[in-house]
Order: sequence, then structure tokens, then C-alpha cells
Amino acid sequence: MIRTLFFFLFFSFLATSLSFSQSDSDKNTVNKEKIKKQEKKAEKERLKQIEKENKEVDSDEKQEQSGNYVPSYGVSAVKVADSIYMLKGKGGNMGLCFGNDGAFMIDDQFAEGTDAILTTVGFFTKKPVKFLINTHHHGDHTGGNENMLQKGTVIFAHENVRKRLIIEASKKVQDSINKVYEKNLEKFKKDGANEERAEVSAKRTVSELESTIVLSDNLPMITFTDDLTFHFNGEKIFVFHVHNAHTDGDALVYFTDSNVLHTGDVFVSNLYPFIDTNNGGSLDGYKAALSKILMVANDETKIIPGHGEVATTKDVKYTQSMIDFLYSRIAYHHLENKTKEQIIALNLTKDFDDKGFGNGFITTEKFFNFLYDDVVRTYRDKRRRK
Repeated sequence: MIRTLFFFLFFSFLATSLSFSQSDSDKNTVNKEKIKKQEKKAEKERLKQIEKENKEVDSDEKQEQSGNYVPSYGVSAVKVADSIYMLKGKGGNMGLCFGNDGAFMIDDQFAEGTDAILTTVGFFTKKPVKFLINTHHHGDHTGGNENMLQKGTVIFAHENVRKRLIIEASKKVQDSINKVYEKNLEKFKKDGANEERAEVSAKRTVSELESTIVLSDNLPMITFTDDLTFHFNGEKIFVFHVHNAHTDGDALVYFTDSNVLHTGDVFVSNLYPFIDTNNGGSLDGYKAALSKILMVANDETKIIPGHGEVATTKDVKYTQSMIDFLYSRIAYHHLENKTKEQIIALNLTKDFDDKGFGNGFITTEKFFNFLYDDVVRTYRDKRRRK
């Protein structure tokens, strides 16, 4: 009797426990679903607010009391992964990763856009931008460096980025000095000094000016040669150099856990690429860099290009095939002794132009001329003799 009573009580307790357990499980499931819905709703509201801010900024150029005009500068945010966004403004596409450790950014566009960019970042995190990577040295990717450095952000880049920025700053300084020298030389001559005395006085003025010049306040603080790894916001972020592609200082940034790759201008989505041969870029290097992207990425990788919309490996392969097709056809017709004008008349770029490839910074004409000039150099002594 006691044994029967014991089993009855035991199984009653077990059934009650299971009932409570199932009830708790159901509640947890409901709570999780509510939390997910709330998070999605909050994210939509956040993006709506960003869009609203951008419309207000873009409405008209605002005039400050000082009389200076503040150019409109809207920044939009495109979700790529849970805590990774592509930020779009007037320059190259930026990357943003945020979390418990703070904000990690890729590129910073132009100086005039820093406030708008940081306002957008502020919708996602109130923590500061700790680290920033420059993918290369061009101004539409590094123009905000000085502002970001002043706010305490540590900027990283390939060593050639720093070198190129110093060279550019030196040229600007030298141009300014030359203008000041010429202006003062004419002034001293008008004031009655002879040629020799005018030159001495002008040089003295320039010398005094040079002592006050700060070469540049936009330089990356830390540089690397081949690669760099960050462990930040729960992500392993791998930064690696590709040689002589868009420039000689290009870096790709791969978020290994989220499977997101920022390419800088080594890849631009559905646009003709800019290969800056004056700053170390090359066609062979650019093609090799596209191959490198395909080695790192897979079919699931979200790719943030230097310009254009979020892409996949399919888009990278299409750009590869576009370059190969145009180059091979131009080379073939060149070797068949067709003139440049005759090759242009063939309209080889039509299919790509129809897709908008020529609507970016590099027009159809610019890209054709670039490929044609490379073909002429490569096949200088190999044209078919008549």
C-alpha cells in the first residue's frame, strides 16, 4: 500500500514537473520570438531615422551664420551581417563593425562628411570608433582621416598608403610655396628691388613660411607590409595586402566569422575599374587581386566593393570575364592591323555599357583607352605585317 502510494506521488510530481517544464519552454520560445520581433522593429526604426536624417541633410545646402556653406552630405546604411553595415555617402563605400569592443571602420570618405558619418555610426553604437583601416590612399577613402585622428581613432594602412599621402602632401605644400615665392618676387620687383635682391627677399619670405608648415595631419598611425589580424567584437578580422592592383597600397578586409569581405577599389560592382598606374596600379595586379578575392570568398560571402552595391563572387567573376573579353578582342583586332578608331567602331563594350558599367568615375571611353594603351605596349612588335 505504501509502495503504491509512493509511486503515485512520484509520477504525479514528475507529470507536474514536465508540465511546468513544457510551460516554461513554451514561454521561453514565445519570449525569444518577441525579442526577435522587437529587435527587427528597432532595427527598422533605426534605419528609418537614418533615412530621415539623410533627407533633412540633403534637402538644401545650409548656410551657417558665418556665411560659409555646409555642403549636403547624406549617409545611408546597408545591412550586410548582424553587426556589419556598408555606409554609403559621396566617396568610396565604408564598412562598419560594431559590438561590445566598440566600432571598427573601413575608410572615411571626405572631411566634410565626418559629422554625418559619425551621426550614422551613432545610430548603431554609442561607443567610439576605436580602429579604422584605409584600403588605399585616394582622397575619397582617406579624406576624413584628420578628423578621425582628432577624435582618438587609431588608423591602420599598408605602408605605401602612408608614403603616398606624404608625397601628395609634399606636392601640395611645394605648389603653395612656389606660388608664394612668385607672388612675393613680383611684389619686391614692383617695390623697386633689382632681380637679385627681389629673389633673396622672396626666398627669405618662403623660408619663414616653411618653418610654420605642418606636412600632414591625415597619416595612418600604424602601417603593415603584408597582413594584419584584429580580434574585435567577437570577429577575427584579417587584413591583407594585394600587390600593384588598384594602387600599390591596396588592402582587403575579411571578417572571417561573418563571412564579409571589404575590397576597397580592388573591386567595384558593375562598374569599369580605375587602375591607377601613376600610383603603382597595374592591369596584371588588378586581375591577380580579383583572383585573390575569389580564393578568399565563397558563394555565401557578402562583398562590400569600393563603389557600387553589395556583391557576391558571381559579380567578381563577371568583372573578370568583362576585362578578359574586352582585352582579348581589342588585342585581336589590334594584331589584325585595325586602327583604334576602327576598333572603337566595333562597339565591343555595348553589353557592359547597357548594364551601366560606364556610369561611374571611369567612363567607357576612359576604360577602353586604358585597355587599348596596354595592348599597344604589350604587342608593340607583334602586329601582323601586311
